[in-house]
Amino acid sequence: MEFTLRPTLLSDLELHVRHRVAMFTDMDYGDGVGREAMAGAFRDRLRTWLSTGEVRGVLAEAEGEEVGGALLQFKEALPNPLSPQAVRGYLFNVYTDPAFRGQGLARRMTHALLEVATAQGIGIVDLHASKDAEALYRSMGFEPTPEFRLILDAGIQKPGQWKERR
Repeated sequence: MEFTLRPTLLSDLELHVRHRVAMFTDMDYGDGVGREAMAGAFRDRLRTWLSTGEVRGVLAEAEGEEVGGALLQFKEALPNPLSPQAVRGYLFNVYTDPAFRGQGLARRMTHALLEVATAQGIGIVDLHASKDAEALYRSMGFEPTPEFRLILDAGIQKPGQWKERR
């Protein structure tokens, strides 16, 4: 099957929201109530980001149907001794419809957004990978970092996949 990539438009907002909900559903991350609340907040934020250019994205299409998407945020970062850059890329919402997985779409979409980052002079791109996607990102040169997280709100559950890391 032939796949094409195209840039995300503001009119693709709902598609990226659906991808985000499906991505977290596939990972069994949170519950339906939490994902619904997340969808509304994400919709509002992504609308702003796409409008301002803070986020760019790509969609994968097959025979006129959108079968995957990915987003790249230009995110403020603290300069450090290894990189004085105050902006980094943050790759997120990489999603491929289950019927089209295993055909290299996530790799193609990620590569396309890394080209966008490079063209913008971004020297570092971060992401949070699901356990299932770790091998893909490692094969593309991404490396795990020493990031830790502390959840201060007792009402926020820890994702199950955290137990399998480190």
